[in-house]
Amino acid sequence: MIGIVIAIISAIFMTGMEIALKKSYKELDPSVAFFFDMLFGLILWIPLGFIFGARINSIIECIPYAIISAILSEALVFYALSKGNLSITTVLISTYPIYTLLFSMIINSERLNYLQIILILVTLVGTILTSISSEFKLKNIKNIAVLIPLFTAVAVGLSDTLTKGIINKTSSFDFLVAIALVQIPVSILYLIITKEKMMLIIKNVKNEIVEYKYSILGSLLNVLGTGCLLVSFNYTYASIASPLTALYTPFVLIYSIFVLKEKSSKINYIGIILALIGAFGIMITGN
Repeated sequence: MIGIVIAIISAIFMTGMEIALKKSYKELDPSVAFFFDMLFGLILWIPLGFIFGARINSIIECIPYAIISAILSEALVFYALSKGNLSITTVLISTYPIYTLLFSMIINSERLNYLQIILILVTLVGTILTSISSEFKLKNIKNIAVLIPLFTAVAVGLSDTLTKGIINKTSSFDFLVAIALVQIPVSILYLIITKEKMMLIIKNVKNEIVEYKYSILGSLLNVLGTGCLLVSFNYTYASIASPLTALYTPFVLIYSIFVLKEKSSKINYIGIILALIGAFGIMITGN
């Protein structure tokens, strides 16, 4: 049960991250947000990892998997969310738990009972329905631009599965330290590719922090949410934790409806109901 609770807490952090980063992309390149993500990872994950018993040998063992995770589950997501039609991108990326479920059963030999599988699928269907906005058009899916978010969803599913596998051999806290370290070169490379200058970003943050507020806030919440996801892997299957963290999509919609007073479609409301029913069912059947 504790793993499920931590996964839901992760979804709450991811909700704030999604809201903040969408605003930041209007002003800054996603590589800047990922740079802040890397900094917060160093500040938070490394001390937390060693406080809870991270070991040097295990950290080294985690490094190859951390590199995969930093690229596929972190940098690639930041990039994909900034490309193409956001209404299409969000829907396709939200399907990542499907691939986590499939890869987890194949690679990690995770076995769920029929009720758990049904509840996970209900949660996934609900999550996808809440991602569909009024701008969503099926005809746009024919566009080659959808390959980026679709590939991202598959990549995140594979990355989460591999991460769960190495955490089973070591611990979440070993992995937290490892990914905090490997994000340094990944972030620097990302900045180089997008022609952003690290020292200029640092200088601008000091002088114009308001311009960077959404990137900073979104990155902090992403680090907290990702950290909770990784810790949840200590206590439950990736095929269960992943769909629960994807609840950030219906949570964002709930925020939009009740706080921002935005209108939503009947499909969105059905999605919220299904996602919450599925999540509540997973909590009851817990693993």
